[in-house]
Amino acid sequence: MSLVNASLRPGGKSYRDRLMKHEVNHNPTKDIDELLKDNYGYLVYQEDVLKFLQQICGLSGSQADTVRRHIADKDFDKLEKDLPIVLNGYCKNSKKPRKEAEEEAKQFIQILIDSASYMFGYNHSTGYSMIGYREGWLRYYYPLEFVCSYLKNAGNNQKDISDGTTLAKLKDIKILPPKFRYSRAGYFPDTKTRSIYKGIASIKYCNADSAEQMYLLRDKHYDTFVDLLVDLTENTSINSRQINILIMLNFFSEFGNNKKLALIYEEFIKGKNKYGKKYVEKTKLKRITALKEFEQNTPDEKADLVTQIRFEKDNLGYVQVKLPELPKNYLYILDEQLGNFSPKIQAYCLATGVSKQLKLYKKIFNNNPFGIGSVINVSKYMKKNKSICIGKDDNGKPIFEQTDEKEWWIMKYESVDDIESVIKINK
Repeated sequence: MSLVNASLRPGGKSYRDRLMKHEVNHNPTKDIDELLKDNYGYLVYQEDVLKFLQQICGLSGSQADTVRRHIADKDFDKLEKDLPIVLNGYCKNSKKPRKEAEEEAKQFIQILIDSASYMFGYNHSTGYSMIGYREGWLRYYYPLEFVCSYLKNAGNNQKDISDGTTLAKLKDIKILPPKFRYSRAGYFPDTKTRSIYKGIASIKYCNADSAEQMYLLRDKHYDTFVDLLVDLTENTSINSRQINILIMLNFFSEFGNNKKLALIYEEFIKGKNKYGKKYVEKTKLKRITALKEFEQNTPDEKADLVTQIRFEKDNLGYVQVKLPELPKNYLYILDEQLGNFSPKIQAYCLATGVSKQLKLYKKIFNNNPFGIGSVINVSKYMKKNKSICIGKDDNGKPIFEQTDEKEWWIMKYESVDDIESVIKINK
C-alpha cells in the first residue's frame, strides 16, 4: 500500500500504470535493478533517490541530500540546476558510450523532474498508508457515517462538498436538500432511510448561527410566507443574501415554488410596500396586509432549469435538480476542456442526476460548438479504449498508447436552445 500511495504522487506518473499491473521494471544495469528490487525496479521514494544518486551517479552524500531536499521543498528552479550534475555523474559511472548513457539517464531524470511537484519519503508514505487503510475500512463498512463525516469536515470547501456528494451517489446514499423546520447547521445521517440531511452551514454564504436561529422557529405556525419573513426580520440576524439563496434552493418550499417566493421577497425588501424593522407599528401592519395580497396574487412558478442549475452549482458546489420525466440523452454541460486534442466535457444527465466525463472528436464539436451551461441532446455514443500520451517523436509530435481503460465518446448530438419547451412536452 505504501508503494501504491507513493506512486500516486506526481513523481510516479511515468511508471505508475505499469506498477499497478505488477510489472517488474528492468533497468539498464543489474546494479540499478538490485538497488530498486524492493520497489519492482522503480525509483519511488526520496530514500531511493539518495541511494541512486550516490551508488549509481557517484554523488557525495551531501550532494545527493541537496537534490533530495530540493525535491522535498518542491523547488523546481534549484532542482533544475542539479540535473546536469546528475546527468554527468550517471554517464561518468556508466560503462556505456556517452550518448547511450545519456538516454538511459533521461528516464531517471524525468522522474526527478516530476517529483519536484511532490515525492514521498518512505516514512511519510507508510504513515499516510496507515491512515488510508483506516479510512478505507470505515468507508467500506460504514459508508453512510463516512460520507456524513466527510461532508461535515468539508465546511464551505466547494470541491470537498462536490467530491463527498459524488461518493454518496456511488454508495447509493441520498443527500436530502435542506428544508425549513428540519435542517440544522451540519449534516446528519438517517440509517433507516440511508439518507443524509444537508446542513445549512455548508451552503455558500450561510453559517451555523443562521441555521440554528431558523431551526428554533421549526414549531411555529405561519399562514403565509410574509408571516415567516416578518419573523425572520424581527427575531433573527439572518441577512437578505442568505434568505435569497435559501429561497432559490427551495428551502422554504412549503410556502410555494422558488420563483414565486423570490418575487415576494424582492417586494418585501425593495417594493413600494417594503417592510422594515424600524417602522412604526401602524406602518408595519399596513404593509404586511399589502404584502400578503401581493403573495396571494403571485403565480406559483419555479425558476427556469438553466438558472436553477447555475445557482445550485455556484452555491452548493454541485447540481441537485433532477427531471426523471426527461429522456436520459439530455445533458447539461458543467465544464469543458478544449485544448489541442479531442474536447473533454463534464456533463450532467438531467434525468438521473449523474455527472460523467465524455469526449468527442474536434471535427464533430467544431461543426456544432457549445459551451458551459449549454444543453445538448445526444443520439449516439461509442465506448472506446482510452489512449494516453507517452512522449513525442523526433518531429515533436505526441505519441499515444492505447490502454485497457474504457471511455465514452459522443458521436452525434444536437444543441437544445429551449429546454423549457422540452420539459413541458415530457411532463
